[in-house]
Amino acid sequence: MNRTNRAFTLAELLVAIAILFLFFGIAYSALLPVLTFLSPAQAKINTQQNAVPLLYKLQREVRQSDYRAVFAVVSGTTKPIQQVTSLTDVRTFAVASAKTGAAGSGCYPGGRFVTVPGFGTPYWQGFDVFILQNASLKCIYEPLATPQIYYSNIQTSDAHTAITAAQGVTNPPVFGNAVLDVKLNSDATPFIVDFQIKAVSTVNARTNATTYTEDVLTRN
Repeated sequence: MNRTNRAFTLAELLVAIAILFLFFGIAYSALLPVLTFLSPAQAKINTQQNAVPLLYKLQREVRQSDYRAVFAVVSGTTKPIQQVTSLTDVRTFAVASAKTGAAGSGCYPGGRFVTVPGFGTPYWQGFDVFILQNASLKCIYEPLATPQIYYSNIQTSDAHTAITAAQGVTNPPVFGNAVLDVKLNSDATPFIVDFQIKAVSTVNARTNATTYTEDVLTRN
C-alpha cells in the first residue's frame, strides 16, 4: 500500500496560529491578576527589607545617646531636639556619640564606645551626622574638638560644626537606602525621640511607600 505525504494547507496553518494566539490570550488573562498582585506584594516586602535594618541601626545609635544631645537642622538653623516639639521634616540631624572614629567615616558600627572611668557614663567623643540625600540616609561620624564628660557641655555650635564638616564629605557612607522622608521631634515623655521614616520600593512599575514610626528611648 502506498503512503501519501500530505502538506498542511495555508488555511490549516492560519487556523492553528489563531488557536495558539487564543490559547496564549486566555493564559495571559488568567495570569494577569496573579502578576498584578505579585508586583505590589514584592514591592511591600522590599520596602520592609529596606526599612527594618535602617530602623534597627537608627535605634542603636540614638539609644546610646542622650535626647538632650540630639540636634536637627530646621529651616537652615541647627536646633536642640527639645525645640522641635512636633513631627517636622528634616534632612539633616546630629546625634552625640561616645564612640570613637575618624572624621568623615561611617557611623555604623563605629568604633569603641568610651565611658567615663569609674562612672560608666558616656564619654562623648563626637557626632553621628545623618543626611537625607538622593533617597538615601547617609551617616557621617565627626569627632568633637574636645571630648566631653557631661552632655550639658555639648553645645549647639558643636553640632553645627560637625554638620558643616559632614556636609562637605564626598560620597558619604550610606546608612539606609530607599528613604523618601524623615520626620522627628522630642516626645512629651522625657528621654524619648520620635522618628517617622517613609521608605519606598518599586517592582515592575509598582511602587510601595510605607511610613514607619519609632519612639526611641535614649540613655538619659
